[in-house]
Parts: sequence; C-alpha cells; structure tokens
Amino acid sequence: MPQLEILVIRFYSPLPNRDVERQLLDTPIVTHITLPNLRVFSFKGVSAYLEGLLARISAPVLSLQIELFNQVTFTVPRLLQFMGTSETLSFSTVQLAFDNDFAQLVAFTLRGQWFYPFRLQIMCRHLDWQVSSATQILDALQSVLSVVEQVTLSHTVHDQSSEWHNEVDRTLWRQLLRPFSDLKTLHVQNELVGKLARSLRSDDGEPPLELLPDLNEVGYSGGDDARDAFTPFIDERQVAGHPVNLTMVDHSVFLRL
Repeated sequence: MPQLEILVIRFYSPLPNRDVERQLLDTPIVTHITLPNLRVFSFKGVSAYLEGLLARISAPVLSLQIELFNQVTFTVPRLLQFMGTSETLSFSTVQLAFDNDFAQLVAFTLRGQWFYPFRLQIMCRHLDWQVSSATQILDALQSVLSVVEQVTLSHTVHDQSSEWHNEVDRTLWRQLLRPFSDLKTLHVQNELVGKLARSLRSDDGEPPLELLPDLNEVGYSGGDDARDAFTPFIDERQVAGHPVNLTMVDHSVFLRL
C-alpha cells in the first residue's frame, strides 16, 4: 500500500464493545505500517478504534478528518502523537462550532486560509454535552493548540434542547479556552456572547490574567447589548494593565465549514 494517498474508514454505529476497545488499546503493536504518500485520512467511529489505527500507522498526512460518536469520555493520546509527527498539522487559527447535531473543531495553518488540515466532529446534541466533549478533546490536544493565536466560537440554537441543557457552567467554558494559552484574538458569535462574557471575567481570588493572558482583541457579532456584556471584562483587563480591544465583526466570520 505504499502508493495509497486517501484512506477512508467509516463505522455507521458506535459498536460499544468494551472488550474490543480494551484489546485494541492494550494489545502490543507487532506490525507498524508506513504510508509515505498518504495525504488524506478520514475516520468515523469511536475514539478507541481511531486510537488503535493511529498507533499502527505512520504517514505525512496533509488533511486529517475525524468524526467521533458521542461518548462519556474521550481519550486520544495516539491522536496527539500522530499529529505531532506531521509538519502540516500545526495551527494558528481554530473555529469551534456548536451546531444542532454536533460540535466541530476546524483548524487552519494560516489566518484567512480556506484549506483546513484538521477537522474533528463529535456527534452529540445539547450545548452542555457538546462543550463538555469538546473540552476533553481540546485538553488532550493542548500541546498542539497552545500556539493557536485566533479562535472563533459559534453556536446554532438547539431547538430541541431544554433551557437546562443550554446552560454551561462557567468553569467548563474556562476549561474549554485554557488550552489556547497563546491566544491573541477571540471572536464570539452573538448567541454565545452572554455566556462567554461572564466566563472570561475573573472570580473571587482568581488573577485577572490567569486565563488567556496574551489576549488583545475580542470580536463579537450583535449590537449594543453584546458590547455591554463584554464591558466588565474589558474594564478588568484595563485595570490589570493588559488592555483588550473590543470590536464588532461581520457575521461572515462565523460561517460554517
């Protein structure tokens, strides 16, 4: 298979067999395959199967496209290791979208670029579940995300979600953003402005620069209400000696990919 350029592996149900998953993760790797011409790797399934595959192949992938079924926990050390061996899977910009049926991370090497070398979807409903799942993945990939300088957050209102499911704990939002330790620019769609504005502010006893210490711009969509929501955070950073610019951005910034 040395000439293989595109590899697509898709499961159409989660196949939640714990014994098979444990065997995939625990069995010693006897055969390791190198695919020197592989350019696109697309996978749909559960994280244990993805981990089992990535542990057994080496490839200079240019595009990594992953869809994961909903799980309570996500453990992806092999994914991180695989990404670390590729020169193309290094990112400066990330889009995080929370849609009706999935949470999605799309990463770009350069700002303004339309080709994305990495896309990961988690198929689940309800904003609170989506943010929790995305937080686990981002935390696991922290070493490759720490250099990202721009993040865009968007949200499609979940018609079938209860108000309770659309409420996300402040701590969870902060955990979601924590891997982006070098972030300079944060864009927030109007539907998430209130949630993010409250979460960015430091709480009692928290240093004001504990989260996103290098942030220098927040962009938002919406009107005066959105601007007002961020004002306490902007004032807090001003007092801390690290001013942050607040700007309105066009809705096109939040287009789904």
